Amino acid sequence: MSQRPLFPPSRTVPLGGGAKLIFCSGVTARGSEAAGRPVLEQARECFARLERALAQEGADLSHLLKITTWLSDMRDYDGFNQARQAAFAALEAPPASTCLGGAQFTTPDCRVEIEGIAVLPGATS
Repeated sequence: MSQRPLFPPSRTVPLGGGAKLIFCSGVTARGSEAAGRPVLEQARECFARLERALAQEGADLSHLLKITTWLSDMRDYDGFNQARQAAFAALEAPPASTCLGGAQFTTPDCRVEIEGIAVLPGATS
């Protein structure tokens, strides 16, 4: 029997017409090969993890309305921004985005954390 996560990677709120609002918990590169690496690699891992969390809900990065990012050091902004631009390069309208610096993470090898809010439209007639 598998134990359910104490805090799931995403939570959904049903909306009318079968649509749903998806709140994705903040993700870091902790436990991956990117942990402890430059922020560009960590941010790429964060976006990959966000994408997997969204996929579990039937969504993808194009459904994100908003992302919030925390950096341990704002000098890492360019690396994060490069990963963000690549993650959303194919989208006509990327999500709204906020980035804050000075974060302290639970493990010292993490330099970035990203969370997202998405909406998955319902079936259209």
